Amino acid sequence: MLKPNEIREMNLVELNMKEQDLQEEFFNLRLQKVTNRLENPWKLHEIRKDIARVKTIIREKQQMDNKEE
Repeated sequence: MLKPNEIREMNLVELNMKEQDLQEEFFNLRLQKVTNRLENPWKLHEIRKDIARVKTIIREKQQMDNKEE
């Protein structure tokens, strides 16, 4: 699970890459769930929350950039 402070330290490029990585991991976990190979179902919940955290921080950084302009 990612901490909000860790996420805020990343720049936008790193955040976008992290979001893509989490999306891929989420997709793979969903495939494992469908094929009944998922060992830890709670991991889906954690990844979904991490994706939301990253998206929230991306949005905050974009709004701050817009205010500065």
